[in-house]
Amino acid sequence: MEQNIGFIDFEGRRLAYATYGDGPPMVLGPRWVSHLEEEWSDPGQRAFYREVAKTHQVVRFDRIGCGLSSRDLEPRPTIESESRQLEAVIDAVGGSAVVYASSCCCMSASQLAVRRPGAVEKLVYFGGYATRNDIPEATRRSLIEFVRLNWRLGAQMLAGLFDPHASGDEIAEHTRMQRAAATAEAASIFLELDLCADVRPLLPKVPVPALVLHRRGDRTVPIGRGRELASLLPHARFVPLSGDSHLPWKDDQRELFRALAGFLHHDVVPESNGATPLSSRETEILRLVATGMSNREIATTLVLSEHTVHRHVANILRKLAQSTRAAAATQAARAGII
Repeated sequence: MEQNIGFIDFEGRRLAYATYGDGPPMVLGPRWVSHLEEEWSDPGQRAFYREVAKTHQVVRFDRIGCGLSSRDLEPRPTIESESRQLEAVIDAVGGSAVVYASSCCCMSASQLAVRRPGAVEKLVYFGGYATRNDIPEATRRSLIEFVRLNWRLGAQMLAGLFDPHASGDEIAEHTRMQRAAATAEAASIFLELDLCADVRPLLPKVPVPALVLHRRGDRTVPIGRGRELASLLPHARFVPLSGDSHLPWKDDQRELFRALAGFLHHDVVPESNGATPLSSRETEILRLVATGMSNREIATTLVLSEHTVHRHVANILRKLAQSTRAAAATQAARAGII
């Protein structure tokens, strides 16, 4: 089966989107530059989409300014205008969808979830962030200018950053795909938007369930950015993944798809008849324990001290009469507490 490409008239410009498979829609938001046809020709990406399509219709689109969409970038893109593009694609496939937001797409997806929560059933963040204020302003400006003036070298550098273990041929191919997706000017405009936006004030207002996935060794967006993102979302579950690629279809896929399946298909909590002995904070911490997170990782995610987390874990073990974290998580899951 091949992807089906369609076009939407978006505020006077052409917005290209593609669908693949059947079932409830999952919109995989675009990364900073994309090209529907070029990406579909990559066997690794196509295999990833086919796995998703086992349960959902895969919906992808090229943001205005790159790929098969209109290349006109006037007016300049904003997080709000990007959220309207996402909204237009969701409306084209039925009016509501699960949104899988990779990297910079997390910002427009969050904006839409706040502005129109009925359009976003659930949010999956992969390699996302709330702000890149961890990068000094001078470094951000230098990177943006480097991409604008040296797009071939800039695309090559970023290809290696996105997938640190890629071969020379793979880096060359990803470099070519990025340059086919966008001009140097467009790439620098998108990079400026994605590096300089700050959605921290917005995230506590996101009303929908969220799953935050982040690879521990991600060099493009460090995992601390993902933990911060999860800590600001009121209904988020944070799951660290092994690997170091910023691209979801790289590295070991099993962890990713297990976490995704648990979030999408097994989210109904068994009845516990209100008999839980745990406080809401202890329950929250035990859920993170069940994902395999250490006390330090939990402390960072929930913005607590490591000592406080240690104390909560000790109380959990005492209340559940268990001697290990794994045993406590297993018992709580069986009892419907988490």
